[in-house]
Amino acid sequence: MDVLESALDSLRARITKVLPAQVRDCLEMLDEEQIWWRPNEQSNSVGNIVLHVSGSLNHYLNRGVGGIEYTRDRDAEFAERRHIPKGELRAIFDDMISKAETTFDSLTIERLGDPSSEPRMQRLVIDDLIAIDSHLANHTGQIVWITKMLVGGAVDEVWIRAHKEFAWPRKS
Repeated sequence: MDVLESALDSLRARITKVLPAQVRDCLEMLDEEQIWWRPNEQSNSVGNIVLHVSGSLNHYLNRGVGGIEYTRDRDAEFAERRHIPKGELRAIFDDMISKAETTFDSLTIERLGDPSSEPRMQRLVIDDLIAIDSHLANHTGQIVWITKMLVGGAVDEVWIRAHKEFAWPRKS
């Protein structure tokens, strides 16, 4: 049980604290134009990526694991071209993270072995959480890279700062 408890604590910290802190830091460094900049029409802006991870986590984590009602429009996450103001975009993201905290509050170790709500993709709830974490980490890395490309060295401490604050050492 200690191993599962540690795994659940680690996943919670990464999904609700560490990775969101990096996304928020990057949003803070970017201006409105930079948030919606894209190198070409086939690429996603930081704004689209934030909408996408918000929709994805609301769907797979908060609805699928947490039972929180949510209807997703995945295509709209990538199709958005209006420049949603930074504050509004941040509110969408923060609302999703708040719901993720609620989901983790209700998640027990015993539920980790329950069947996934997405059986075509995962077998168990623990598999869902690992997939959600890696998906969020992948897109957070994209946001950090785009931010670094647009604003330079100011991003160097984003990763380490988030880990020092929320993951090292983990609180028991």
